[in-house]
Amino acid sequence: MKFRLLTGTLALLAFAAATHEAAAQRRSPAPAGGVGATAPDNTPTPPADPSGKLDYRNPAADPLVPVEADKRRAITDDLQATVAELLELFHDSKQCHWNLRGPLYLPLHEKLQENADEYRKYADILAERVLQVGSPIDGRPGVVAATSNLGELPGGYLTDKQVLILMTERITTVAKRVRQRIDHLSKVDEVTSNKLQDLSYQLDKHVWQFRVHMQ
Repeated sequence: MKFRLLTGTLALLAFAAATHEAAAQRRSPAPAGGVGATAPDNTPTPPADPSGKLDYRNPAADPLVPVEADKRRAITDDLQATVAELLELFHDSKQCHWNLRGPLYLPLHEKLQENADEYRKYADILAERVLQVGSPIDGRPGVVAATSNLGELPGGYLTDKQVLILMTERITTVAKRVRQRIDHLSKVDEVTSNKLQDLSYQLDKHVWQFRVHMQ
């Protein structure tokens, strides 16, 4: 009985020693290159701020933008203007959607909601493109109202005829501006220009779908 206990104890001691040695080897730095070498850990060490909390911001990430620096300003300016216009069209479509009256209420009511969803979708796509090239986007209501340059939409109830005229004119204005930006950005950045081409197709479609009601 005593022999078996002694044997078990020795086995446990041998296992503990082996485990300790393996852990020590894992903690030891691997040789540079050759057999046993491991990839270096390049994770930046978060610096501590004066309050003792960790600041995880890594300034080394700031220049990691694939788009060339001399192209970013042109992309940002054109897309900022387009995002403001799309947000304005979104709000205008919802205003008309809510306050619409007349025989064409049902089809226009549904179409205005569909258009509003598309304006919001493309505003998000283009806003993210601005962030991708390293600039912030400004979609604040005051900025949208001041820079969209589409004029003020009437308040209160709107007839179906009013809505058709107002929205067709506003969408046509934005569609023409987008075409100019496509031409401009095609010489600057084809990726961004392609995104605007997708939007241009939808704007042309919206103009057509409203225009045919008046023809």
